Amino acid sequence: MHKSCLKIFLTFFIFFTVSTVFSSQEKKEQLIIFHFDFNSVSLNKDYVIKWINKASEMGYNAILWEIEDEVKWETCPECASPDAFTKDEFKEIIKYSRSLGLEQIPLLQTIGHGEYVLQHKKYFSFREDSTRYDCYCTSNDEVKTFMKKWINEYIELFGDIKYFHLGGDEAYAFATCDICKTTADKVGENKLYGDYLNAIAVPLFEKNIQPGVWCDMILSHPNELDPVSNKFVIWDWNYWDGDSIPERVMVWGKGRLTKDKITVAIKNAFPQIIDSKGNLNAFYTSNYLKEKGYEVILCSSSRSYGDAVFAGTNNLHFDNIIGAARKTAQLNLLGTCVTSWAVRIPNFETQELWLYSAPFTIKNSTLCKENILKEIQKHFFKNDDFQINNTFEKISSVFPFNYQNTTGIMWTGLKDSKTAPHNYIKDLIVKWKNRNQWIALKEQISKSTPKIGNGIDELNQMIPKANSGFEILDNWSKAGYFQFWQSILASMIADKADGLDAVDNKEVLELTIRLKNEYTAWANNWMTEKSAQTNAGLIYDSIIDYFETP
Repeated sequence: MHKSCLKIFLTFFIFFTVSTVFSSQEKKEQLIIFHFDFNSVSLNKDYVIKWINKASEMGYNAILWEIEDEVKWETCPECASPDAFTKDEFKEIIKYSRSLGLEQIPLLQTIGHGEYVLQHKKYFSFREDSTRYDCYCTSNDEVKTFMKKWINEYIELFGDIKYFHLGGDEAYAFATCDICKTTADKVGENKLYGDYLNAIAVPLFEKNIQPGVWCDMILSHPNELDPVSNKFVIWDWNYWDGDSIPERVMVWGKGRLTKDKITVAIKNAFPQIIDSKGNLNAFYTSNYLKEKGYEVILCSSSRSYGDAVFAGTNNLHFDNIIGAARKTAQLNLLGTCVTSWAVRIPNFETQELWLYSAPFTIKNSTLCKENILKEIQKHFFKNDDFQINNTFEKISSVFPFNYQNTTGIMWTGLKDSKTAPHNYIKDLIVKWKNRNQWIALKEQISKSTPKIGNGIDELNQMIPKANSGFEILDNWSKAGYFQFWQSILASMIADKADGLDAVDNKEVLELTIRLKNEYTAWANNWMTEKSAQTNAGLIYDSIIDYFETP
């Protein structure tokens, strides 16, 4: 037996033996939650139904619905996207999902990530910071009334539910207006945060629906947890740790720290951050929150910050999801959720192996990672020798102009799908040059082309060996195509930025427009037509602008 496999087996044998003897807590079926995020992407109804089915078949037993502006709400009619579902249409989706035995969990962002509401003039007075449109003022009574009304409308839409997620993460402007800051200075930020949550959660408490909230804001003040009631489920999101000893761990409010940066104060606040062997403890915040008496849902991710727009980073997501699922099983947490942030854009087909790994690991938690990966690849491709991880990792390479705000996506830093301004790439390169980052970034670009090309060659050699899983391979093949050409475009951008004469602007423009049209056609498989056009524009229009400008 492989050493790491034996270690996993012995760890779980000891853990579950001790748990059986000493634990009085009854073990119940854990929630394995699939996340539908509609922020920045309008999904086709047929695609949603397809992935409800796939989630159920994989072994998920719950869905987290982050529907935002993709339903025509009565509470906020101004917020609906052009392709929003009517409530009757979405009720049909919920009804179908429920018929498969899937727990329905709505998510409404109630503090941060309110861009799709707060950008409208009608709601400017709800802003915590008048210059930003992402954070609600938690001292504003009108905001509380608005949220309670909207929560009731969600309840009417979803019907009989047990859990309701109130969001609350990444509220960067929280407690900055004069009233909120004065209150927070007097009683503490978590008191302000907790009082607001308790106020807006009244409709939930009245119907015995358990509210939940993301972990990051409250864990920034670990000595002030009491104001956040144990009635709330804490959704502990961690997209960095994996299935081994981490080199760094996230300490909210301080960043990701190496072991030598863990101070006495941090250890006192989080005794679980170092394990019994003196190593950093992956997902230690779940240990901490459970010991504090909270029910915890540990959240990994199949799409997160840093992913390329065409395909997410293979090794990162596999490791993160498997590690979180194993920790969930080990600690007997309420559940695990694989979040999939739509603003990162890649489709579910390129995430399918990672998505499958959460329910598989929960059910096979004594298997080591190596054997989990083998079993997953055998399951999908019906070939015992099918080893595709390194191939997907090469194809999913990240470099300037293929991820996040190095394209036009989230260039404001907010989830808003706004078109990047004229000269966006030119100004970005000037900034990188001024910060002495440009040479290193160009090196990333130059290394990406052969790496992605090698991955495409490997994929083409492996496809004939597969006996199933062809849709996955086809979508990775398409992702590789766009990744490769994006690396070529990035090289041309770099050449122009450095004044080289080899670039023919007219030819580059024709190529970019063709790629944009091809990507739009591909994206139509999972997005609505308008959404595909918008997101293709966010990827390619800044490049078009760059080569149109002398």
